[in-house]
Amino acid sequence: MAEFTLRQLQYFMAVVDHGSVTAAAKAHHISQAAVSMAVGQLEKSLGVELFLRAQSKRMVPTPAGSDLARHARQILQLVDEVEDTVVGGYEDLRGPLRIGSTLTVSPRMVPPLVEHFVRNHPLVDVRVVEDSPAAVQEAVRGGRLDLALMYAMQRDPDLEAVEVADVQQHLLLPADHRMAGAQEIFLADVVEEPLILLDVPPTVERVLAIIRAHGLNPQLRWTSSNMETIRSMVARGLGYSFVNTVPRTDVTYDALRVAYVPIADDIPDNPIVAVLPPGHRAARRVREAVDFLQRLRTEERSAPGP
Repeated sequence: MAEFTLRQLQYFMAVVDHGSVTAAAKAHHISQAAVSMAVGQLEKSLGVELFLRAQSKRMVPTPAGSDLARHARQILQLVDEVEDTVVGGYEDLRGPLRIGSTLTVSPRMVPPLVEHFVRNHPLVDVRVVEDSPAAVQEAVRGGRLDLALMYAMQRDPDLEAVEVADVQQHLLLPADHRMAGAQEIFLADVVEEPLILLDVPPTVERVLAIIRAHGLNPQLRWTSSNMETIRSMVARGLGYSFVNTVPRTDVTYDALRVAYVPIADDIPDNPIVAVLPPGHRAARRVREAVDFLQRLRTEERSAPGP
């Protein structure tokens, strides 16, 4: 029977997830020699080659390596759960916490979450990845992320989701727009004007579908993958946009101003959710992250309005 260690599996998975010995060593704060030795010993013990060494120094798993990765990830997750169950009541939270977030959700959710762990659970090593909804969800499926934060409409149905923040959708308008001071606004009031949308799938398709569901024909004029670019374009009177989360400031990157007006139409709720792997008992540090965000949601609900 082949003999190998959990440490060898950990370093093997680090190379799988990070794509190279160098990146794996850097992520785990160990020497490249230690990672290379662990992978070499694992290959020798199993009698198979686990990686193809490309000229770019990127390590690509062989078919045997891919098979091992699926089993190794399950083994390491089980070990994590054992440590949680047996030691959890007697030790502070510790270990890696890998958080994914979409770019628009990140500024609202990630900073308070990271601060919470830095101040209250310093032994937890928090890492953050910001990417598209598709990318962070694929990383959750593959076990490279523990959870991912995004809007509910962006979630794939095969993953579990827990609501962690409320959202009231607004229209983003120039500060001098005729409707800028309104208490709320109907889509029909602006639908003939140029529309500027965030070009992060599936945002464009979802927003256009919402508008068309009210029998309206949106005039999509521009898209951008950067929300700050959109805010500045709107501030210059080039069109209007949709936002799920309203920032604390109405000042744009270039010191112009915008206005946020709640949408009066009946449109689907789109709360922020924490996406988790299906059917997997999350580690204590992951549960603490979700619990903290839900506590934050409760505090925001009870806070007095502006």
